[in-house]
Amino acid sequence: MPSSPLKPKKLSMLAMAASAVLLSACGGGGGGSGPLASANTLTGVAVDGYLQGATVFLDLNLNGVQDTGEPATTTGLNGRYALDYSSVTGGITGLSVVVTGGVDSDTGFAFVGKLTAPVESASQGQVVTPLTTLVDAMVAHGEADDVASAKQKVANALGLNVDQLATDPVAAMASQPGLYTTAVTLQRSIQMLASANATTGESSHESQERVIRALASAIRAQTSAVDVGQLVASVNLSSASAAQALATAVSQSVRTGLDSAGHDGAKAALRAMDEVRTRMESDHNYSLSAAADKLDEEHGKTTSRPYHELTLNSDSTAAVNTIRTLTGSTVTTRTQPASSAGRLLASNCFQCHGTGGKGGFEAIQGHEAAEIREYLGRAANSSIMTAHAQGYTSAQLDAIIAYLQQQ
Repeated sequence: MPSSPLKPKKLSMLAMAASAVLLSACGGGGGGSGPLASANTLTGVAVDGYLQGATVFLDLNLNGVQDTGEPATTTGLNGRYALDYSSVTGGITGLSVVVTGGVDSDTGFAFVGKLTAPVESASQGQVVTPLTTLVDAMVAHGEADDVASAKQKVANALGLNVDQLATDPVAAMASQPGLYTTAVTLQRSIQMLASANATTGESSHESQERVIRALASAIRAQTSAVDVGQLVASVNLSSASAAQALATAVSQSVRTGLDSAGHDGAKAALRAMDEVRTRMESDHNYSLSAAADKLDEEHGKTTSRPYHELTLNSDSTAAVNTIRTLTGSTVTTRTQPASSAGRLLASNCFQCHGTGGKGGFEAIQGHEAAEIREYLGRAANSSIMTAHAQGYTSAQLDAIIAYLQQQ
């Protein structure tokens, strides 16, 4: 169910039940501990910042889509998940873990990307990040012979070591700040390029998949280490130079935020850069300065121009601190409605309707949710919402509508 890219609206966090299963260890640690996972349970953490309330599923047929019967679960407040795959016959090594939806805890914005990681062992510690997404794509598209060689190629191309690709970048932020900045910069670059190169009727995930495939090809051709900006500039896609400018601004501003105020400073810088990026996408104008100037005007900061300073002078500590004051650093939580039976089914809607504003989540919640049913009777090729509706039974649509009407 599509919506055009829009200015992000800070969303409430999805509060998880206190009894949610936690991990005892997860690729670099961080975020608390919990009971050991039982047999036939794959545990891990989903990180852009930590993704809260995201859907995690085991992609049995490697088509990137959650199909009926594929094991699924939801991440907790710290991005951790425990995925029961006891229903799967045979081994799961080589399959993909896919993460969609939820809220990025570092920005408070809905996560509209898709992260994947190849399953390396049926045990604990399966980290899923923008970096593991590249590793998975290298193997899936024949750019590497196996996971080990894919990890080596990605690490070499981005100046990392292989062990870092299995590390939680938020937990390792203090000791390995470059890992965090590389991961979040990569994800923003992918999403901007996906917006700039989207075709009519294509979902955001399909657009992002084409960008990720292009990046995997670029990594295979890489002979020396580059930063994310240089990598995205090398792909044969529209607005690649704008993506490089965005990547440079994100990387430098997040590092400035880290240096000036630790994780809180990094979150403020990243949140601001997400506002700028999404404004670029909604206006279909991929100019950092134009988007930043609009945001400064909206905040009444036409003299100090913190967004302008952050994007064009990304080492400005003053700009980071001003934006911290403007946006605050506290994200509220919200419990799920009493009935969550249709939540996983409705997550398909959230992937497009998650950015706020016109055409966003507000457009399909409450009373308006009942209108979803009419799409089932329309021709499948009349709109993307109609096409999505064809994939549900009448009972499943009832569950989605009932869930959305509680919001």
